[in-house]
Amino acid sequence: MEQVDRVAIEELCQSMCGVVTGDLSVRLKTESTDLTVQKLTLLTNFMLETAQRGVERSHAYAGALDEVQRIAGLSAWQLLLPHEEVVPIGRMRHLPDVSAASMYGTKWFVDRVAIGYRQAVAELFQGNGGALEWPEENGNSWFRTEVAALRDEEDISGYLVITQDISDRRRANERIRYLADHDALTGLANRRRLNELIEVSLEISRRQGNKFAIHIIDVDRFKSVNDLLGHAVGDRLLIDLANCLKQEARANDLIARIGGDEFVVLQANVDDVGDACALAGRLLGAVRNRLAETESHTLAGSISIGIALAPDHGATAELLLSHADMALYQVKSSGRNDFAVFNADINDTQLNRRRMEADLRGACERGEMAVHYQPLFEISSDRIVGFEALVRWRRSGDEVSPAVFIPIAEETGSIIEIGTFVLREVCREAAGWAKKLRVAVNISAIQIQDGGLPDLVAAAIAESGLEPERLELEVTESLLLSDVHAATNVLARIKALGVKISIDDFGTGYSSLATLRMFPFDKIKLDRSFVSDLGRLGEAEAIVMAVLGLGRALNVSVVAEGVETEEQATILRTAGCSLLQGYLIGRPAPITKFGEVIGDDSGACRLLVSR
Repeated sequence: MEQVDRVAIEELCQSMCGVVTGDLSVRLKTESTDLTVQKLTLLTNFMLETAQRGVERSHAYAGALDEVQRIAGLSAWQLLLPHEEVVPIGRMRHLPDVSAASMYGTKWFVDRVAIGYRQAVAELFQGNGGALEWPEENGNSWFRTEVAALRDEEDISGYLVITQDISDRRRANERIRYLADHDALTGLANRRRLNELIEVSLEISRRQGNKFAIHIIDVDRFKSVNDLLGHAVGDRLLIDLANCLKQEARANDLIARIGGDEFVVLQANVDDVGDACALAGRLLGAVRNRLAETESHTLAGSISIGIALAPDHGATAELLLSHADMALYQVKSSGRNDFAVFNADINDTQLNRRRMEADLRGACERGEMAVHYQPLFEISSDRIVGFEALVRWRRSGDEVSPAVFIPIAEETGSIIEIGTFVLREVCREAAGWAKKLRVAVNISAIQIQDGGLPDLVAAAIAESGLEPERLELEVTESLLLSDVHAATNVLARIKALGVKISIDDFGTGYSSLATLRMFPFDKIKLDRSFVSDLGRLGEAEAIVMAVLGLGRALNVSVVAEGVETEEQATILRTAGCSLLQGYLIGRPAPITKFGEVIGDDSGACRLLVSR
């Protein structure tokens, strides 16, 4: 029998001592010529190298597992029966570190759970396990634990426990649920939550016979705050208003913000309309005092309130809100800073408004709209030098005041159709006048925002053959303030066509002097409110003199609107005003009434104003 080199084998055994201590980097060496020893050395080194790569992969996997657990907020461990030994899987984040010493049982785990959830968590370690979300004892974090039974054939040999930190997800879900029912700016209930609670209140009302009131609250002239002071100031005003409403309402009343500057108070347990009116009165006074302390009080210092009583004024949330909104509109139309309760008269008014909105659509196509002209008198030449075009609507044979239908047309967008008709009609008629008199057309903010006005003006001029310099567009200061950049851009494109631009109702805005710096206007139209006070109020004459001086300094013509008396005309002539317009000169009428003026230099209206 062949002898084995026992000395060489002994050397191999000694060199493997390092492996026993866990150093897999050891490699065996031998100088033996024994073939068996050489084979044993090679196989052992191969085994060591394979084991080392396996350990390295295991460390890499453990590192990856640890990173996955960190990102996902996971911890995992096993509870091995029958001794309930705890065996960690990776790092046990958010839980006690059990790697340093052996740990047994589940008490250490259950003790981390809030008291009200401990029994349910303990029951996860029975039977086949289960899953549960639970908060920490301090309530700062939430976890989800899933326990799965480990089986050795038919018997349960232990449990696999996976716990995930779900605090961020739970907070996000709570935020989503909160925003679903609340206004993000003020923290009040939103429209969705309001509708739900109105329906609940209606159901209670049907069962118990009690009443409640809906108050829709709107900030007067809130748009001016955003336009002139910025949205940050507007937001602060809304927050102040929300806080004021919360202070004035009772604990069982609901306050909601349903959009923009519109708030709703659901007043519970109302005996009669007097209770609703009493709350509305308190809200008006409290809000007025609160807004007086804000930086925007000069622009928006009051509110208007519309009230509907349930179930008297409606059996659904939609109907109650609609009727309260009708009452609010009634307040807005009659001067603001007040409240109104819905009634049959308001309903009739709103129905008439809805019918008017419908009738306005297509009124131009039906031939119901017409253009009337009011003459413009030049003092220096003692004659009519132009006209202002004014739209008139004959509805079902009756004349409708522009003060009634123009605001409705602007709110509904019908002003685009009406404005297009007026501009084309004015250009067509003026192009046929024998005398080359100027003609002015009023422009709505909606037409500016629509964006197509420059193209419309160019087309109307081209189609009619009217000289561009004879056409003048009148814009109000509020139109410019709503969006200065957009408005001045549109007006610049129109002015480039050769059309004149004038500013109407000058002096009634919040920053009239600043407005003149926005755009190179060709004319200033002094608001009629100042003219009407001439001869009665010294302040009015001072204002008129100031505006006329401003016009001379800027080399811009000034037109005095609303001239109705000889005294007013005399004061204006003495002050140096160059152009007059008003009933003293002539009332608006179809152009056929001014046939002599537009076709003969000896115009019929030439000497209406005495020297």
